[in-house]
Parts: sequence; C-alpha cells; structure tokens
Amino acid sequence: MTTTSDATTAKSEGVRQPPDDTVGLAGTVRRAKSGEASPQDVFDAFLRARVYCERPEEPGFLTMTAPQSPVGDAPPRSRILDLATPTADPATPSPARLVPVFTSLEQFQLFTDGGAWFSTTGADLLDLLPPGLDVWLDPAAEHTVRLASAATVTEPVLHISYRPRGSAA
Repeated sequence: MTTTSDATTAKSEGVRQPPDDTVGLAGTVRRAKSGEASPQDVFDAFLRARVYCERPEEPGFLTMTAPQSPVGDAPPRSRILDLATPTADPATPSPARLVPVFTSLEQFQLFTDGGAWFSTTGADLLDLLPPGLDVWLDPAAEHTVRLASAATVTEPVLHISYRPRGSAA
C-alpha cells in the first residue's frame, strides 16, 4: 500500500488531478452504465487504478452505513461513523457498510471537503479490505457505483483434464 507523507495529507486543497477520461476507472464506470463496457471491464480497471481513501487516525478503513440507494440528489457527507479494522471479526461482517473510495483527489474533495487521505491501487485495497465491506466508488459523482465485496472474492480453481487412453492396435 502506498501512503502519502504527513505534509501532503493534511489537506488535499489545491491538489489538482487530471480530468477523468474514457480509459480511466471513472470513464470505464461511465461506459459500463451506458452498456458500452462490462462489469469485468470495471473490475479490471479498478484493480489497476490508483484510488484514494480518507485516512483514519488508526490503521483500518473509515466506513459509513449504506444509504437506501447510493445515488441521490444530495449525497451524505463524510466524517464517517465507524472504523473497520483489518482485525475485525469476519464472523460478524456488516454487509450494510460501505468504504468510500475515490478515483481522484477532486472526487475526494467533493465528498469529504478535504482532509487526510491515503492512496493505493484497487488490487491492494481489495486485499486489505475486511470481509463484508463494499466499495462505494466516487459517492458524490454521477457515475457513482457500489462494488459488492462478494463479487470481488477470488478462489483458487483446479482444472483437471482427462484424456482416455487409446487401445493398442
């Protein structure tokens, strides 16, 4: 996981990110919502993307209760309610908890009004995320989407090929 230094995390004000394009994560989500990209395309883009999260005082992820519908006229603001730590009991996951994740510092600023942040890749984020938490991507944007944690689970698969032996001639 990559984190920013304390000097650069205190405020994200004044930090400009390039606008989202059609090949980035936000662009892929927009294309998927219009039927031009698949859910697999979104997942692949998420794994490769640099994403941003609000940085808590203690190690872990800041979460919030899932609204009835993550899309609305006035998204709830951050200053998030609970802290989910990697040592949380996986036997009692809360499927109604979301981790706000942002495709840019501009999206982070829109939702949180600034503050401390950290960044990592989507793949690293999924490896670090406690079980039962979903990702809420760019909650203040028109392209907001909820990525269900159950859909990101990978399991090893063993493929066995069987070739019948031919009879002797």
